[in-house]
Amino acid sequence: MSEPTPLDVLRASLDPLRLSVLGDAAAGPVSLKAVADRMGVSTREVAEAVGHLRAVGLLDGEGALATDALRSVARVLPPLHAELGKPVEGPWTSDEAATLGRFFDGGRLVRIPQSSAKRRLVLEKIAQSFEPGRRYPERDVNFMIQVIHPDYAAIRRSMVEEGLMDRADGAYWRVGGRYDAPPVSDVEEPDDRVISTSRHGIVLRPYDIHMVDALVVAANDPRINRFMRDSFPHPYTVDDARTWVDLATASDPPTHFAIVTDGVLVGGCGGSPGVAEFTGTCEIGWWLNPAWWGRGITTAAVTALIDEFFGSRGFMRLWAPVMAPNRASQRVAEKAGMVFEGVSPSAYLKDGVRYDQYHFGLTRRQWSKGRTVGTESIANR
Repeated sequence: MSEPTPLDVLRASLDPLRLSVLGDAAAGPVSLKAVADRMGVSTREVAEAVGHLRAVGLLDGEGALATDALRSVARVLPPLHAELGKPVEGPWTSDEAATLGRFFDGGRLVRIPQSSAKRRLVLEKIAQSFEPGRRYPERDVNFMIQVIHPDYAAIRRSMVEEGLMDRADGAYWRVGGRYDAPPVSDVEEPDDRVISTSRHGIVLRPYDIHMVDALVVAANDPRINRFMRDSFPHPYTVDDARTWVDLATASDPPTHFAIVTDGVLVGGCGGSPGVAEFTGTCEIGWWLNPAWWGRGITTAAVTALIDEFFGSRGFMRLWAPVMAPNRASQRVAEKAGMVFEGVSPSAYLKDGVRYDQYHFGLTRRQWSKGRTVGTESIANR
């Protein structure tokens, strides 16, 4: 069996049938019938493709991917960057970029770190190859990782274990890690539509169509969906983002806002005004990307939202339902001055589990008096 050349790999990849065979071979010996059924061709055509791939050395005698041969191809390819240690793309600090530079040669991973912290850093870098909100068949995941490192199975498994990727029904999608967040918008909103907060650099900005990509990046994390209503989907796709922006921009003045920190969309908050006999009331809610948790951003945003709704919108009462296990949102409600009002037992059914609903509320009179805590705290129940 001859050693494949980079040109052999390229030629094989340009043929859809041979590429499909290579994708199956990455998981083990190829089933001629399975490939034939999927591609709509005869088993003879698949056998010819397998024979060609064996002849150039891309498949072994058992019909599995010849990983040693691919490693030999990788070694003769010129590096993407001649120098080692050059900072790679991403929101890395200078120390992190230097660490990544020790393990990557251009776009390829030359060795896997033994340190768990450094390994996590490397996996986050690899995860950036996958677009938020997009589902990938396993064979595509394998192929994309192989371009970076030959041990695609171990890296794919590690990304799932580290919470960077999730999988179901043969598909994978990105759920965590770092993102190069796109700009929130190329169009500046008029100042009277942007709500300032007590924190420098944190504002509430009305949604617009330019935010779709940034919204997918911020919202596509299962930890957000965990204690949200099912109307907040996961995975969070581009279509989901467009649907939400259409809804959020339908009211004027707006009642839903993106939480923007130093120009990056990191979450959202807003309210749904009551109608008929509930006129003058508004249910409010909020969410934040986990990468920004623990910094007081949500509390600053919700406090500013409350001040806007009472100070400029004329609401008489605001209320926020919170799922019982969501302690972080309970603290946000209390810190923003809302009052704990009671419990609705077993009000939520989330992922097959029943949860109580905690009610927080605030009236215009309470807000005007500057009341910051309720008469009964959740912690005392």
